[in-house]
Amino acid sequence: MITLKTNNPIAVNSPDHIFPWGTKRDNFTNDGFIDETIDFWKQRGKDKFNFLDLGCSGGQLVIDYIDRGHLGIGLEGSNYSVINKRANWPKYHNKNLFTCDVTKKYELFENNKKLKFDVITAWEVIEHISPNDQKSFFKYINDNLNSGGFFCGSISIREEIIEGHALHQTVWDENTWYKNFPDILEDTTLNLYQYPFTNKVRNLDDSFYILLLKS
Repeated sequence: MITLKTNNPIAVNSPDHIFPWGTKRDNFTNDGFIDETIDFWKQRGKDKFNFLDLGCSGGQLVIDYIDRGHLGIGLEGSNYSVINKRANWPKYHNKNLFTCDVTKKYELFENNKKLKFDVITAWEVIEHISPNDQKSFFKYINDNLNSGGFFCGSISIREEIIEGHALHQTVWDENTWYKNFPDILEDTTLNLYQYPFTNKVRNLDDSFYILLLKS
């Protein structure tokens, strides 16, 4: 049994919770990306690994890892999909899919044993987080990642204003992100690398892709 420990079960200040947009539409996955991460760990002698997706929306990427025999968990800041019984939530809510604010402390357990992850991802999520919360977002990634594990994902560099709602809170160009990463990551043991995989879960022209390896 998988359980989540958090004091912040909803990201109440998130624009995508206040004005649901991506959280009520998205359900992305990518078989090629899954294949590449499986190959990455097989080359290191690990046939099964733990996967965590942050801002998981409909949860399909998580479910596809589970269907391949891995432990998969998704965290989503909004409870829109819970309330509306959307996508994979009716079947997997509080089993593999949970809601919480990922800029605040969260811990996951399996049968009361603390879980850590080999792969953590966030696709078109980081830009939704305010500049003041970027350090804590990456700190809790670091806290939940195994040594030698990695975080990867995409960051949009454009504004997104829908019906007057600014959904992207940190709108920086790629150079500005790289200038700020040393400060953002200073309380972690995460090391920044260029994205190494051919496949991406979200393949967008106005985004860039990163990998952080935990030493």
